[in-house]
Amino acid sequence: MYLYLLVFMNILSIIVLAYWLRVYILETRRLPRLIDEDAGPSTRVSIIIPVRNEESRIGKCLDSVLRQRGVVSQVIVVDDSSVDDTRKVVEKYSRRYNVKLIEAAGRPLGSIGKSWSCYVGYRSAENDYLLFIDADTVFLDDMVLSKAIKTLESLRLDYLSLFPKFEMDGALVSLVYPLYINTVILFERFSAVNREGSSKCFLLGAFSLFRKKVYESAGGHMSVLGEVAEDKVMGERLRALGFSFKLFNGSEHVKTLVEPGVNDIWFSVVRFMAGLKDKIKITTFFLVFYLIIFIPPLISLLLIPNPLLWLPILPISLSIVLNSLELSRNGRSVIYSIGYPLAVLLVISVLIYVLFSVMRGRIEFKWKDRRYSVKT
Repeated sequence: MYLYLLVFMNILSIIVLAYWLRVYILETRRLPRLIDEDAGPSTRVSIIIPVRNEESRIGKCLDSVLRQRGVVSQVIVVDDSSVDDTRKVVEKYSRRYNVKLIEAAGRPLGSIGKSWSCYVGYRSAENDYLLFIDADTVFLDDMVLSKAIKTLESLRLDYLSLFPKFEMDGALVSLVYPLYINTVILFERFSAVNREGSSKCFLLGAFSLFRKKVYESAGGHMSVLGEVAEDKVMGERLRALGFSFKLFNGSEHVKTLVEPGVNDIWFSVVRFMAGLKDKIKITTFFLVFYLIIFIPPLISLLLIPNPLLWLPILPISLSIVLNSLELSRNGRSVIYSIGYPLAVLLVISVLIYVLFSVMRGRIEFKWKDRRYSVKT
């Protein structure tokens, strides 16, 4: 009886993974590209960078920002009580360049993450365009900001975001993150996000560009101070108000660092799940999905008879190919895709943790050296 069950589960895994592979290829190919034209030297933009303990990264970020051509920019760095030398690094830039350093003082009770810092930065913004980026963002293209503004204007968009290249620094993150990103692509669907009239939004902290009046229409980051997934919530509120948005392929324009530590990866997934609305239903779905799709082929390698050994090898091969594509997109060795079972086990462990946390009524996670506890 167990043999029939294993055969059925392996066939199901093959069907789902083949479909998943097709979705990944189509979604990444269909993701639109920025218009490759200069917006003109008269375009002015305020670039807001929230930072907390980013001394090792903010220099590279600012270097790439200051190399931007075709725009006149106001650079605002908002320090959120850093305890390292972040301020000293930024102060060096502020003495030589048009870089303004602000302290994110007076953080309201109950605020989560970077929303307060982004709001503080916005209050000092002088221009009609606002660009929010993270401190671990590096521009790979000296004209990306000019191209983004040109795209915004030409397509009559109100705000846009770029899907970046992820710098996976370390073996563990190279094992886990491709699976994480592939799952997001499967269920978020870039094509659905970019569909006219869609209520979905996919803003990324690496690059989110707004018309200032549009940003203000939904209350900006002040309206999402207590939200875990602040970018997503604010983006969807703007779409609900009728503003137009598109997500663009930023692989050639922007890269963002993925933290390499176990805790960083763990809490990254926990924070994503904590930001969902129907946490218990969605967490249970993902847990069952991973258990059904990835575990049976691995078990079958040990239990299934030799004549049928090809059956589990096929879904395992599809899993390796799927992760290889995302590794390749980000310039990492595809050899890490062989270790996808470790990634599966880690994500399943995180989902179990989130599920138990939801059932007890509170999810706890760490972000930027701060601990948060979110009621469910």
